[in-house]
Amino acid sequence: MVIMLRLPSLTNALLNEAVRKGNKSTPLIVNPTLTMERLSTSDGEITYHYRSMTLTQNKGVNQFVEEQQKKLYPYVCTSPSQEIFRRHGITVNYLYNDKNNDFYAVISIDTTTCNEVG
Repeated sequence: MVIMLRLPSLTNALLNEAVRKGNKSTPLIVNPTLTMERLSTSDGEITYHYRSMTLTQNKGVNQFVEEQQKKLYPYVCTSPSQEIFRRHGITVNYLYNDKNNDFYAVISIDTTTCNEVG
């Protein structure tokens, strides 16, 4: 049995430090069509902000979200680099903007559900 202890001040300090460190490396070109622009934190969550040069507003959003969830959920729930977020029950958000830098989609992974990864 895993018992998670969420202390708001500790969680916020952890998130602020993760965002500070992460933003030192941004913008980060993930691949030729995707850039991680920045990280942010709010309400005990961390958000990775991406800009895609191939996404177009209102085209294929549902399929994109479904495909990304299939990749991101196992990553967040099993990657050693994400363990600190799992340990503190932090929600990890992936926000995508399209090629015009307009909002496209957000994918949220609730790390408290990670034990459901098979």
